[in-house]
Amino acid sequence: MVRKNGSVLWLLCLFLAGCIAPGQALPTRQSVAAVPLALSEATAAAQSIPPTYTAAPPVTQTPTATATPLPTATSEPSYTPLPLPTALPTIDAIPSFLRAEPANALFLEQPPATIDCGSSGFLFRSNFPGSAGGSLRDYHAYLPPCYSQDGRAYPVLYLFHGSVQSDSHWADLGLAHHADQGIADGRYPPFIAIMPFNGSLGNSTSGGDNSVEGMTVNALVPYVDRTFCTWADAAGRSLGGISRGGYWALMIAFRHTDLFTAVSGHSSHLRFETDDARYNPLATYAAADLANMRIWLDWGERDFLLAGQQQLHQALTNAGVAHEAHVRGGGHNETYWMVHLREYLDWHTVAWPRDRQAYPPCSGS
Repeated sequence: MVRKNGSVLWLLCLFLAGCIAPGQALPTRQSVAAVPLALSEATAAAQSIPPTYTAAPPVTQTPTATATPLPTATSEPSYTPLPLPTALPTIDAIPSFLRAEPANALFLEQPPATIDCGSSGFLFRSNFPGSAGGSLRDYHAYLPPCYSQDGRAYPVLYLFHGSVQSDSHWADLGLAHHADQGIADGRYPPFIAIMPFNGSLGNSTSGGDNSVEGMTVNALVPYVDRTFCTWADAAGRSLGGISRGGYWALMIAFRHTDLFTAVSGHSSHLRFETDDARYNPLATYAAADLANMRIWLDWGERDFLLAGQQQLHQALTNAGVAHEAHVRGGGHNETYWMVHLREYLDWHTVAWPRDRQAYPPCSGS
């Protein structure tokens, strides 16, 4: 019985030992963790339920910035804003003939009486009496090819420099080259350009007889008409200026419509903080008869003086005064004015006849 029972016990031990095969490893944490997943998939398959997938979060894209277009002045037909370039002009875009150094024009005690015909006009320096019995003031002048050879008068373009420049400003920007090229191409009629030195008067005064206004109206224009073969009439005179010179050009034109019929202000310095309403174009336009005055305004979109120029444009528009206003890419600097110089000359010369026989005889001829 003991043996029998021992056999039974022995068999029972063998039976129990077969539950775990020899050398079989115990379950690990990983294998245990896999069990629920296997059960889940099996259960889902048995119930014909497709496995559930968690969608990846959507990719967030940074929105592309789109520049808001400049407002168009549809209710202001005289103002056509131009699209601004995506990049400002660089110095590399300026033609090689446009110099940064002074023009170094020859100084002459007396202007030449005539200029030879050819492809180039003549740029020179001289001076004029700034007032009756007063000191002499410098100026630069450009005379066209064949000047004074056909006995006919020439229209005159007066050009004022900026606050920190001198009478060479426009010449340094390349005026003579553009004038020569435009006359040779037939785009411009032959014309005279006069560029006076405004000096301290330009920055320390705002108007009146003892200012650039008085010097221009009472001394410069009479001197030019006496000295050169000029079309001595408002139709034959145009003026323009850069920065502080733009103030003086607009100021003089608005107060002397009997002397000029076209004026351009480029990046003009227009502020009541600098010049009070007695002379400031921001105010004097209201009392001026500008019906026959051609007016051009332009400035760079990054010009630190743009507020006053925008103000004048809006005031002229509200008053129904016809004018052109253009916003360009760029700032308040030499590059901006160099790039647009030909455009300025195009505008000033377009109103003058191309036929030399349409001009009056030169005075004294």
